[in-house]
Amino acid sequence: MAVSKRVRFEVLRRDNHTCRYCGVAAPDVALTVDHVIPTSLGGTDDPSNLVAACRDCNSGKSSSSPDAPLVQDVAQDAVRWSAAMKLATERLAQRTEAMNAYGRTFQEALGEYDWPAQDYAIVPPNDWQNSVERFYEAGLPIEQLTRALHVAMSKRHVGRYDKFRYMCAICWSVVNEMQEEARAILNAEEGTGGGQPGTP
Repeated sequence: MAVSKRVRFEVLRRDNHTCRYCGVAAPDVALTVDHVIPTSLGGTDDPSNLVAACRDCNSGKSSSSPDAPLVQDVAQDAVRWSAAMKLATERLAQRTEAMNAYGRTFQEALGEYDWPAQDYAIVPPNDWQNSVERFYEAGLPIEQLTRALHVAMSKRHVGRYDKFRYMCAICWSVVNEMQEEARAILNAEEGTGGGQPGTP
């Protein structure tokens, strides 16, 4: 059974696009995925039996069993990679759920102003979810987002088609203030010898 493109991609990424036999790396050489224990000797297509290999090393190999240390090393790398991918998947799911909850909270607040018969009802653009996701990614607290919505809705001189844009302007102003404060914190830490976060 041929190794799938997905498995090939993951093995190359796991091995940092470097030949496990001689150490040369892409893009200096073309890499393939090689079976540590050849299939003719019972090797499988499991990632724990696959390594990145340059074409020279791969073509020079015969159906001979590799040293046990290499097999063990590859197997340990595969286990660590699998665990890391599982954790990355879980974290992505958590971030996605947090973003969805953020969007739902805003949508509920938006629903409070869904009064089509009123001149001051808000008419958000079709891609309003994209803006909300950008505010989430920028670190804007949901309380600040809903507050900006309420402020925009209180401005009777702002047309219903401009209220969302007005709200976004308020939000970006808050984000800029947050970024300025973050820079001030870093400057203060540097001034007291604290250095930047993560430095001794």
